[in-house]
Formats: sequence, C-alpha cells, structure tokens
Amino acid sequence: MATINSATFDQASYEPGATMTLTVDYVPDTAPAGTPHTATVTITDAAGTVVATSEAQFTVAAAGSAPGDVVAVTDDASDTYTQVSDSGSVAIFTATAPSA
Repeated sequence: MATINSATFDQASYEPGATMTLTVDYVPDTAPAGTPHTATVTITDAAGTVVATSEAQFTVAAAGSAPGDVVAVTDDASDTYTQVSDSGSVAIFTATAPSA
C-alpha cells in the first residue's frame, strides 16, 4: 500500500493569482512479485532414453500489477493542480492561488 509522508506548500500564504508550489513526499505501492516458473527441456534418442536436459527460469507478473502509482491533488477551492515532476517518491505540483 502506498503512503504519503508529507505534503507541504513552499509558503504559508499566497496573494491571489500567485503560483503555489506543493511538494508531496510519498512511498509508492509495491507491485506483487509474480510467480516463478521453471521450464525443463529434454532430448531423447530414438530408443526413448533421455540424453540431455536443461532448465530455464522465468516469472509471470502478477495480474493487475500497475506500472506505477498516480499522484493527484484536489482542494476545497477547486484549484487545478499541474504536476511538474515525479521522481517516483517526490511529486511537485503547481496551482494558481484563487481570488480571496
């Protein structure tokens, strides 16, 4: 399960129309590991005797595993937040401060 460590604005108050910058520090969800499998290859001769074997390992990804988490922001002033960057553990958003 993903967790949010902190969400902080770059300042405590803004003038109307100013750019607000929000930094979200989070721990992303970890996808399930998937299921390991082994493929066994055999070679038999004309008499039906196994003369060679080899194994190869592979993993099938867990069903529904997502490529990454999506971080989004909403607030009670209906501001529109635009994601500026996301490193996978820190996401930066900007929005315009509403009229008072």
